[in-house]
Amino acid sequence: MIHPDRSLPELLFTGDLPDTPAITDPERTVTYRQLAGEVAQIAGALRHRGIRAGDRVAVQVPNGIDFAVVFHAVLSVGATVVPVGMQVPLRDREWQVRRAGAVLVVDSGVVTGLRSTPGTPLAPQPVDPDAVAVLPFTSGTTAEPKAILLTHRNIVANTVQFSSVLPLSAGEACMSVLPFTHAYGMTSLLNAPLHLRAHIIAEPFDAERFLRGHGEHGVALSFIAPPLGRLLADHPLAAETDFSALRTVINGAAALDAGVSGRVARRTGARVIQGYGLTEASPVTHLAVHADCPPDSIGHPLPDTRDRIVDPETGADVPPGGAGELWVRGPQVMAGYLNDPERTAERFRDGWLRTGDWAERDGTGGVRLIDRMGDVINSRGYLVSPSRLERIVTSLPGVLDCVVTRGFTADGDECPVAFVVPVEGTRPDEGAVIAAVAERTAPYERIRSVRIVDGVPRSAAGKVQRHSLPTVRLGS
Repeated sequence: MIHPDRSLPELLFTGDLPDTPAITDPERTVTYRQLAGEVAQIAGALRHRGIRAGDRVAVQVPNGIDFAVVFHAVLSVGATVVPVGMQVPLRDREWQVRRAGAVLVVDSGVVTGLRSTPGTPLAPQPVDPDAVAVLPFTSGTTAEPKAILLTHRNIVANTVQFSSVLPLSAGEACMSVLPFTHAYGMTSLLNAPLHLRAHIIAEPFDAERFLRGHGEHGVALSFIAPPLGRLLADHPLAAETDFSALRTVINGAAALDAGVSGRVARRTGARVIQGYGLTEASPVTHLAVHADCPPDSIGHPLPDTRDRIVDPETGADVPPGGAGELWVRGPQVMAGYLNDPERTAERFRDGWLRTGDWAERDGTGGVRLIDRMGDVINSRGYLVSPSRLERIVTSLPGVLDCVVTRGFTADGDECPVAFVVPVEGTRPDEGAVIAAVAERTAPYERIRSVRIVDGVPRSAAGKVQRHSLPTVRLGS
């Protein structure tokens, strides 16, 4: 596959643009020609304000046309986008701005000002493909957030790679409510559909609008994370929604429980497939598009992407049937971490990116994830997968959501503990949950404690923020 040496705006907004809908948000719809015109106008306004190639501009704008316009306008002047999630509080935003060295913060108010700023519309400027295009921060679920250097070459390559396997055609509608400020949203929900000339339905998340929008817009492809999967599977309004146009549901950000996946497929009539990636890879590396992929598989690597499953201690490939760390390699893999050569070196081994995910091959030669290596619990010398236990617990009656984490016995040994969110109006018996899990697991896997909670902390993209949960020490 040939990846053009162009900037992302050049890839998306040059040539003969169709006069078909590009993006619909709660306020309006723009065509591809109109979108390109607005990107050029805001790029001119940014240049008028003194933004130049190499500058860094923080963008904290909700999903919609304005985000797409500002994001690509910043890139059009040769500057770097520092995406900031809408849920990031002001204190943390200021920390990210300082850490990234951003010279301007663009929020919704600034967008209004830019639209009234004089300036000659500016077409996308040629840039060095190895110049940094986007500087996102990791989620910080396991450590202090790190700024990731994603070049135009990385972003353009991943947009082209993902587009080549995405089951979406020009003119078809896709539902894109997950944050564009996250790498998953940026590439999968925004840039790849634009590259395919699809019609993006983009708006801040609202459960009812998300469900009703599938019928109102004739959505053919819906991008989800696990919380949206549970809405499609179980929300009462989903039973009244017209899903007749929906062919494919793609889940990313975190693994979707097989039971939930099955309910989504039955409710919508669509095929539900898993994707995989990480911000350090722009982010997509795998997608289970092949018909023979098992439901719990992330499938095979994208074109021009290679993977290995290795023993992390030796760097040697594990024997067939064995489990190890997933390593990936491809043109979408980051240039490194900002001002952190030591951490950058830790993440690479002979040019391979160490994902930190424990995985194994499925029956088709694809990949099945087991868990994050840092989340695996060492119980009595055995490695226990929290995700496996979570799937068991969420299959029990009365359980809406669950997170299994590392607790500690009175002797200081690690053990699995569960935080359980009940279905509204119910309260599962803690002892019954422990007993039900024990019937389906080995002794060392058994959950030792259950805590009933109102909710579990998740990022806007649906990832569990385990560091926000209290540490459970039995007997204390």
